[in-house]
Amino acid sequence: MKKLWLLLLAVLLGCAQADPGERLVFARFGKVDQTCYKEGLYFYNPITWDAYELDVKVRRYEVKTGAASHDLQDVKATVVLNFSVDGNNCHDLIQQVGQDFIHRIVNPAVEEVTKAATAQFAAERIIQQRPKLKEAIVTGLRERLKPYGIAVHDVALTNFDFSPAYAHAIEAKQVEEQNVQKAEFIRMQGVKTAETQVALARGQAESNRLILQSITKDLLQFEAIKRWNGVLPQVTGGATPFVQLDKEK
Repeated sequence: MKKLWLLLLAVLLGCAQADPGERLVFARFGKVDQTCYKEGLYFYNPITWDAYELDVKVRRYEVKTGAASHDLQDVKATVVLNFSVDGNNCHDLIQQVGQDFIHRIVNPAVEEVTKAATAQFAAERIIQQRPKLKEAIVTGLRERLKPYGIAVHDVALTNFDFSPAYAHAIEAKQVEEQNVQKAEFIRMQGVKTAETQVALARGQAESNRLILQSITKDLLQFEAIKRWNGVLPQVTGGATPFVQLDKEK
């Protein structure tokens, strides 16, 4: 008998179910009930009540948008937004915006914030300063979407495209900068080599100077005696022998 009553109730009344990660919001005669119903099965009068189902799990939304850089270069960007709806206040979102909130507020917010953030950077700096650009977009989206009970978890900037002419100009500039860096490296290597050679020459000169200062007549005779093989020269041509003895000694 109980099952029959339940079957009859299901036929006469509407039935709505909230799965895990979902919420139900009911409205009677257009007036939104200030409660977000969690997972479960709910019966309601479809004549006087409307049921709205909302996904409160973290969701992914991708937007391809165009923007202009600080130096007025056209930039095409792909922005991936990870967001979720507040499961405790989702009735406010239904009341203020409706179920089509993605196209009404999320998409316009992503495009507008991305354009505003991109305009703060020069085109050639966008790739190098991507983390700062991402931070600016995340901050802007959180401020825009928080009043609607939408939490921004993260933003991914998956792609940036420039006009072919500007992309070619950037590539040519990078090649030029690399050539300048290479030339500077070669110049510095030459400077270091020259400095090394000068230092070696100065060291050799100082060594020669010290050697010359240490040479005396007695030292020369001593070195000659060490190297003499004991054989006197056969012909001297009248020259004085290389070993001179002190007559007084």
